[in-house]
Amino acid sequence: MPDPAGSSAGYFMSPIILTDVDPTWRVAREEVFGPVLVVIPWRRRAEVVAMANDSHYGLAAYVWCRDIGMALRTAHAIDSGWVQVNRGLGQLPGLTYGGFKESGLGAECSSEAAIAAYTRIKTVTVGL
Repeated sequence: MPDPAGSSAGYFMSPIILTDVDPTWRVAREEVFGPVLVVIPWRRRAEVVAMANDSHYGLAAYVWCRDIGMALRTAHAIDSGWVQVNRGLGQLPGLTYGGFKESGLGAECSSEAAIAAYTRIKTVTVGL
């Protein structure tokens, strides 16, 4: 077990995998910002998409699948600001990052959508 600096003060948590989690549990419904993997058994794609969308949050989602067509249909059906398919790495340069629903405020990073999120547009018309 690692013992990094600050762990005795409560600033460190070892990675954990929670198996057979019920979709109604708080850990399955909220954004957990820590090294936590929640495993929920499912049988049909529609069922897992419904579980993913049954949340007040939508920051990021991950789809792992051998069938790329099914993976892309699933990614489009999930109500999340960022969906990664068959990858778990960080954000790529130039791509917008922002959540849906109660996750975050607008979009960030170097895209037109991110610039628009920080822009107040005003129109003034004058009759002369």
